[in-house]
Amino acid sequence: MPGYKVSVKPCDPAACGYRCQELCPAGVFLAAPKKKYTDHSVEPDYRITPRFSWFCDGCLECVTACPDGAIEVNGPPTGA
Repeated sequence: MPGYKVSVKPCDPAACGYRCQELCPAGVFLAAPKKKYTDHSVEPDYRITPRFSWFCDGCLECVTACPDGAIEVNGPPTGA
């Protein structure tokens, strides 16, 4: 595996239409609710998390697409 480390700073994924999640060819990102909702009449507030970062191939499409500059991709480690 390439060994890239993906990190995401707080952002408003709904404002950009979840671009990173839509554009990532490796399917690294997951939109997860910020908290558990029991009141189903309230629209949940989501955050983007790199849940499957081990699939990252380092294409940087997410970094280019993020209007907030919230995504950082590091790696692969030396010797990989």
